[in-house]
Amino acid sequence: MTPTAAFQARLHALVLAGLLACTLPSHAAGALAAGEHPPHTNPLARLNPEAQPWVASLHQVLPPDAPVRAMLLRQPQVQAAHAGVGVAQGRQARLAAGPHEWTVKSGLQQRRESLGPRYTEGELALERGLRLPGKQVTDQAMGRAEIEVSTLAFEDTWHESARSLLKAWFDWLREARSSRTLAEQAQLAEQQLKVVQRRIQAGEAARLEGLQAEAESSRAQAAWQQAAARERSLQAEVLRRYPALQASVLALAPANLPAPSALPDGAAAWVERVLADNHELELAEAQVQQAELQARRAGLDKQADPSVGVRASRERGGAEQVFGIYLSLPLGGAARQADEQIALAQAQVARDKAAEVRQRVSSEAWRIAGLASEGEVAWRSLDTAGQRMAQAAALAARAYSLGELPLGEALQSRRLALEAQLSADAARLDVLESQSRLLLDAHQMWTPPSHDKEQ
Repeated sequence: MTPTAAFQARLHALVLAGLLACTLPSHAAGALAAGEHPPHTNPLARLNPEAQPWVASLHQVLPPDAPVRAMLLRQPQVQAAHAGVGVAQGRQARLAAGPHEWTVKSGLQQRRESLGPRYTEGELALERGLRLPGKQVTDQAMGRAEIEVSTLAFEDTWHESARSLLKAWFDWLREARSSRTLAEQAQLAEQQLKVVQRRIQAGEAARLEGLQAEAESSRAQAAWQQAAARERSLQAEVLRRYPALQASVLALAPANLPAPSALPDGAAAWVERVLADNHELELAEAQVQQAELQARRAGLDKQADPSVGVRASRERGGAEQVFGIYLSLPLGGAARQADEQIALAQAQVARDKAAEVRQRVSSEAWRIAGLASEGEVAWRSLDTAGQRMAQAAALAARAYSLGELPLGEALQSRRLALEAQLSADAARLDVLESQSRLLLDAHQMWTPPSHDKEQ
């Protein structure tokens, strides 16, 4: 074998030895099992509209589930959050691979001796850093935490988008209902004007009453036109943002909104259900675990990773051949300690933020559950009052036509009836919206795809 061939063979043997030395055993640490998140479950089974009258009433006013979910998936913010899951998968793969890579070094030099010959000498080396087993296990847990956080962020973004859709839907319904009520009032004011005009022609009323009736009719027409304009504007906005709802908008008649039904169970039970499976709260808790893992990793980094390498060189024109293996170990200092302090502080920030999120989510859940459970009673009172006021207004209008009541009192009675009707309509939609929001927050409708796989 020639000297060059022998040199290459020994170099290959040393490189293989270095590769085997870098393959360190990894041990699964049970202490890091906290980085794994069990799949969250929903303690409340799917509600059956036939078995739950209040759910059936909501199904009459809400758009169908399938087009809503398909449309939510196409929302830009939801698509961006879904793409974030792919980013997290890449980060998980990066963490699993580790921070170290193979490094090849080569050099060429010329040796000159006094009054002697010149020699061309070369050197070749191969090295790589070694990730310690404890760091490898922590990195794997951090990769799983990345996936958990990104998945929960997607679900939370989906849920917030569904909330926005629900709010836009009921904002349109309120204006549609108000527009219908004001249109009816405009018709009644027009009828009242005709009655006044007939009485004036018969000499039974003064011209002043005619002016009052004309002013009331104009006011009612203007109120209706303004409400109709707001309705058209909100409807157009809903259809621009959610075009798949066009069929639902055309099919829903605001004049036939269902009566709210009593909510089963108390507010406390619904708050417990909402908090048991809340994307925002789960996301905050997952971010706490992620920050704690990062702090643990920063603590491990105070012990630097060693690097191992093999090298071979030819000196004095090949007369001397050198083979060796070497180990380098950086010495950690103040910078690594500062990194750990920063990570620990960030973990505390995440814990404090999670506490704030829990407080806010709990407060909002109590507010919505209270409105959903108690609003139905208030609506019934307002609806009864509205019906009584409408009857009183009709009697007042009849009494005026018979000359038994001044026009001012009849008009005042009609205004009071209108206010009562608008208040009852607003209360009705408030209850329907709060109950729908409660279903949404309890993950009983418009759930994200990943949530359905866990059912």
